[in-house]
Amino acid sequence: MLRRIPALAFTAVLALAVLVVGHNLVFLLTYGPQYSVALVRSGHDGRWNDTVRDVLAASGMLAAAATLRLAYLYRLVRLISPVSGSGRPSLGAYVRVLLPFWGRLFAVSLLLFVLQENLERWSAGLNLPGLGVLGTNDFISPVPVFVLVSLVVAAVAALFRLGITTLEARIAARRARLRPTASTPPRRLPADPRRPTTSILGRNLAGRAPPTPLST
Repeated sequence: MLRRIPALAFTAVLALAVLVVGHNLVFLLTYGPQYSVALVRSGHDGRWNDTVRDVLAASGMLAAAATLRLAYLYRLVRLISPVSGSGRPSLGAYVRVLLPFWGRLFAVSLLLFVLQENLERWSAGLNLPGLGVLGTNDFISPVPVFVLVSLVVAAVAALFRLGITTLEARIAARRARLRPTASTPPRRLPADPRRPTTSILGRNLAGRAPPTPLST
């Protein structure tokens, strides 16, 4: 199922998940128990709460779909290739999937954080901080927070993605081995030299009835 989801949509959903978790974590670490009051004061109204709820719901659906896909592929592998090796991906393969995906999640989610904070402050009639939201003037720097949150999300997503692609590759390879080769015409056996040969005319006449005698 995950392969049917465009890569851009997949990354967008996870980047939004990193945004809402990292955003609220920054406010929580900065303001402690008063972080909800700080959210309202900085222009985060009910629309932000709706956004958080929708993003978390979409992320949960994506995780459920990935889990079902993994379970289905694992069962299929056990059915068609029960005695083959484990086929577990190596650590190097996992790192090669994780690092670029982590970089994309971090960059996109941090950019969304800058846009979100400027938009919320603009809606509240406050001065636009621009890239200043990445500093420490108002709260702790969000950069290390987003580094950590994006790493956790990317690590889980990379596990799902690599597991699914590995199982799909095993299934495709097994089906390719089981697929019959292109049909070839049957080989003719050499004629038995002891068997008398028959002519084509004789074979054609063999199935015909004898001619009807002419009446005189």
